[in-house]
Amino acid sequence: MGGSSAINLGMIIYPSRSGMNAWEKLGNPGWGWDGFSPYVRKFHTAAPPSSDNREFFKGMKYDQQDQGSTGPVQESFGDQDMPYHTAWMDTFKTLGYPQDEDPINGACTGPFLGPGAVDPVTHTRSHSAAVYLGPEVQARSNLRVVTGALVEKIIMEKRKSEEEVAATGVQFTKGSIVYSVSVAKEVILAAGTTQSSQILELSGIGDETLLQSHGIPTIINNPSVGENLQDHGMISLGYEVADGMPSGDMARDPAVAAAAMAAYQKDGSGPLGMVPLISAFMPLVDTPEDERNHLLQQLQESLDSPSLSRTHKKQYEALHSLLQNPDEPTAQYVLSPFQLLPREGEPKRIFGLGHPGFFISLVSMLSYPLSRGSVHIQSSDPKAAPVIDHGILRHPVDLELHARHNMYMDKIAETEPLASLLKKGGERLHTPERLTDLGKVQELCKELSLSMYHVSGSCAMMPREDGGVVDSHLRVYGSANIRVVDASIFPLVPRGNIQATVFAVAEKAADIIKQDLN
Repeated sequence: MGGSSAINLGMIIYPSRSGMNAWEKLGNPGWGWDGFSPYVRKFHTAAPPSSDNREFFKGMKYDQQDQGSTGPVQESFGDQDMPYHTAWMDTFKTLGYPQDEDPINGACTGPFLGPGAVDPVTHTRSHSAAVYLGPEVQARSNLRVVTGALVEKIIMEKRKSEEEVAATGVQFTKGSIVYSVSVAKEVILAAGTTQSSQILELSGIGDETLLQSHGIPTIINNPSVGENLQDHGMISLGYEVADGMPSGDMARDPAVAAAAMAAYQKDGSGPLGMVPLISAFMPLVDTPEDERNHLLQQLQESLDSPSLSRTHKKQYEALHSLLQNPDEPTAQYVLSPFQLLPREGEPKRIFGLGHPGFFISLVSMLSYPLSRGSVHIQSSDPKAAPVIDHGILRHPVDLELHARHNMYMDKIAETEPLASLLKKGGERLHTPERLTDLGKVQELCKELSLSMYHVSGSCAMMPREDGGVVDSHLRVYGSANIRVVDASIFPLVPRGNIQATVFAVAEKAADIIKQDLN
């Protein structure tokens, strides 16, 4: 229970004003920053940083009146930060980029300490099931939660007097038994980006040619289902720390791991009771004007291509206006005080701290990627996983932009005061060379890029003629009573970790549904 919010890194990163306004420009009235930002605050209650936090992170922008104060998700700041965290803030100041705003207000350039989804009293993870599915909700007579069940399809029928089809039931299996639940009002899909589109296709909503190839009768022909997949590809640079400096890699030592667990079990203290990550939003810097113009020209050539789909053209136009602004942050950087090993391939090994020595990682991801992928069924069997084409770095502008951001991240590691905390001549997990050659860095990006697990967009909220699957009230086109409420409805992936945006979308969706059904 709780989905990704129960197992993710716990970072709370807020979407941008410009990014949300782009959602509205794509044909979604009410989904711009002014209509969406109240829900960014509605889903959470923020505990302020301590006086020690404020002293530790000088220049930190945070005003309690800007934060959420009544929402169920609890947000807090930890108290076990390492020297790298304060050095991160000061290094950006050295480079001329101190934090200028609190990200909750829809803008921010430079470093910032984001809160974690951690209850400040219990120091436990504040995930969706823990806070939205409490005893009072569980006691409702009109709610039944069935676990260990697999949804197979939505059962639909054509209404004789209307062109729309209506959902009449949902078919699912539990164990070896097939069940069917009748629908009184609506079906709300919240199965996530890879599964909501899968359920729609299994139900007969999708590309007619694909459905026919798997023997599924077409109920609503919409080739956009499962398309428009977007993700934040991440690239990690690893640096060996100076002798005597701490690192999360110390958790390899069973005694250290046991001590951390004992502290957490005693009173929630120690590194296990917090999110140990710090971020920055940065525009493209250290790039000559002619090279920046060349990058924009590549995007313009994509826009002018006769083969570009209407969906991508609309989206690229919105993104082009963002990228044209030299001050718009186009990447998020994250300092992780432990090693990441992207070449290992499997998540257990990537995050397994398996390389000898002690390291920190500097991670980057593009805020507004142009690359697109897809997720589609490969069988009519609901148990068969869909085929996911993440599409990361597919667009040449993404590749060059990400490479340039990594070159700048390498510069951050060489700038004081962070540089003094790293071992002089120490090992670099990404490559022993300094990142100065654009072509070589682009190849390195291809080698190191991983999914950040921020997949979104497969049931995009856009006008149907522009490639949309749901309208601005999240209703599936062609259906009378099916909605989708999860990250699959994002027309454009927002900047940063998407957890906060998913919570805010759900809160806004709840108000929309209540309004529509009253």
